[in-house]
Amino acid sequence: MKSYRLVVRQNGHMVGHFDTSGITALEDICVARAMFGIAGGYDCELLVADSERRMLESGPEGMKILMREAYYRPMTTHI
Repeated sequence: MKSYRLVVRQNGHMVGHFDTSGITALEDICVARAMFGIAGGYDCELLVADSERRMLESGPEGMKILMREAYYRPMTTHI
C-alpha cells in the first residue's frame, strides 16, 4: 500500500508535513494540498512511499517488527 507525504513550506521555510496511507490516501492528500494556496506564500511538495525498510527481531515467540522506515520519493505524475 502506498503512503503519501505532503511537505508544506511558506516563503521558503518548512512549516511541516502531513502523512497519510490507506484506500483514500491520494484523495486525502489532495484535499490537504488544496488548503494551502499560493496566495499565502505556500509551496507544497508531494512525495510517495511504495517501499519501506524494516528492522526485525527473531525470538522464541517468532518474528517482531521493531521499526519501519518509509522511503519517500517525489511524485512524478500530476494529480
